[in-house]
Amino acid sequence: MKPNLVRPLLGSVLACLLLSGCQVTRWNEGPQIYTIHPAPPFLTEALALEKARETLARDGFSLDEWPIMKTDAPKGKTPDGTRDKYFDRFSFRPHAGRVHFSNGKKTRSYDVSLDGDRVTCTRFRGH
Repeated sequence: MKPNLVRPLLGSVLACLLLSGCQVTRWNEGPQIYTIHPAPPFLTEALALEKARETLARDGFSLDEWPIMKTDAPKGKTPDGTRDKYFDRFSFRPHAGRVHFSNGKKTRSYDVSLDGDRVTCTRFRGH
């Protein structure tokens, strides 16, 4: 193939992929692990939201365009009795739950869990 044809051909292939709805991964979107010192006694809603927002931003999304959604699930409670409004705490694992963001068209959700001094955030892909 002639060298002067390679660049337009690659550009055409990339344009077709983007127009067909393929997305280029903005970040590795793998689990993000945050170390918290000192280790909190339990996972608060505030800590879960903070780390979910941080992970969303690391994944390349604007916090202004992807606000947190209130949970529709029965509201969980922390060990100190505080009710969650935005953190969908798992009843079977109170040290873990899910945070949902929406841009009005799509939803992105992150599972957040606490294990000792580590908070892990993972993109939930079950939707």
